Amino acid sequence: MNESRDLARFVSELKYEHLPQEVIAKAKDLVLDQVGCIMACATLPWSKAINEYVRDWGNCSKEATVAHYGYRTKAENAVFANASFGHGFEIDDRYVSAQSHPGSIVIPAALAMAEKEGVSGKDMILAVVAGYEVMGRINKSVVPSCILRGFHAPTSVSGPFGAAAVAGKILNFDPELMLHALSIAGSHASGLTEYDQSGGSVKRMHAGMAAHGGLRSAFAARKGITGPATILEGKHGFCQAFSDKYFLNEITDQLGKEFRVVMGTGFKAYASCGALHGGIDAVRNLKAKYDIKPEQVAEVTMGTNHQTIGHLVAQLTDIASSQFSAAFGLALTLVRGSNGFKDYTEESLRDPKVLDMAKRVKLEIDKEVDAEFPRTRAARVTVKLTNGKTYQDKVDYCKGLPENPLTRAEFEEKFRSLALVVTSQDKTEEILKTVYALDQQKDISALVALMS
Repeated sequence: MNESRDLARFVSELKYEHLPQEVIAKAKDLVLDQVGCIMACATLPWSKAINEYVRDWGNCSKEATVAHYGYRTKAENAVFANASFGHGFEIDDRYVSAQSHPGSIVIPAALAMAEKEGVSGKDMILAVVAGYEVMGRINKSVVPSCILRGFHAPTSVSGPFGAAAVAGKILNFDPELMLHALSIAGSHASGLTEYDQSGGSVKRMHAGMAAHGGLRSAFAARKGITGPATILEGKHGFCQAFSDKYFLNEITDQLGKEFRVVMGTGFKAYASCGALHGGIDAVRNLKAKYDIKPEQVAEVTMGTNHQTIGHLVAQLTDIASSQFSAAFGLALTLVRGSNGFKDYTEESLRDPKVLDMAKRVKLEIDKEVDAEFPRTRAARVTVKLTNGKTYQDKVDYCKGLPENPLTRAEFEEKFRSLALVVTSQDKTEEILKTVYALDQQKDISALVALMS
């Protein structure tokens, strides 16, 4: 029952030479994916509002850069903006085993802290690995109960711990100081998921809230603020407060011996709630195999598990709710053939062909799919045509998960498509080269400059 202290010790004592080469390589991919997300999503309406809000905080120490907009401010302010951008359009990475989105919090925190402290690319990679392991393991200890209770466990609930671990690692905290940073982060855990029912743009800043709180926790600890040493496992600690049933062993099992969060994190191929991606893949498979045209479709049924079904029934009120609507998402796939960054728009929300198709889509609990969950993340889609023919496909692991990974070409194409929203082809390729050589960089100034 020393999970909090053990986790703090792991972060404090982790060394770059402890990292296997495959972990280092995967960390670079995680950074690249999130950099693309931050750059493209900084242009979205709610991201512009968040940027204006950060600017309203006035003149501050120029410690870290707000991506795309290019000005420098306090690290906490910069990470609030950048993390909000990175989680701003349902296209950031996910550690499915824990239903967690570490990248949009851990990597903006690492960028801000590495820039502020002037550390090397290796130091940043080390902090990223530590942050992923902390956030993903803590999140896995409280799901699915935490999510079923309505907390945004994947991002804003567990996120402060990940950001605090990043900041403490870059600041070279000893185990005791790291414990206080993580402990203070526990009091920043927050966020509700009502957005997946009736919309609202507040979800877009949940990652920013978490990353800001995590950095603040580390800075407060460095000034002498302390926290309870049993923040995770205690009687009134994080796990019991946020879940009805929790699993403390998930926090420390094989800790330091395997990097299950880093290696288990996948990349999103579509700009929607990840729980829908298996269904999208199944529809794409059926369209390709049977040359299905939208006008031929009479009815579409997506079979899913008991947890997912309540997550994908949002009423269409705005873009955020459309990304959590199975009916809308599968209709987009059938009508337009894609569910990417440029497909979830106000224009799509008013498209009569998409809306008409969405009326033909329904969700149900599939007994086989439900029995396999969470071992698999399956979806079964049945398409009934107007001529009476019925086609079906079941996808166990959607494209982008470690079990069904993007190819290197697909992964880089995703990054390019996002970066090119805001920058040139030459700069896009330069970012690729810079991130792949991150372990050779004496600092991260070149990467930060390319993101602005």
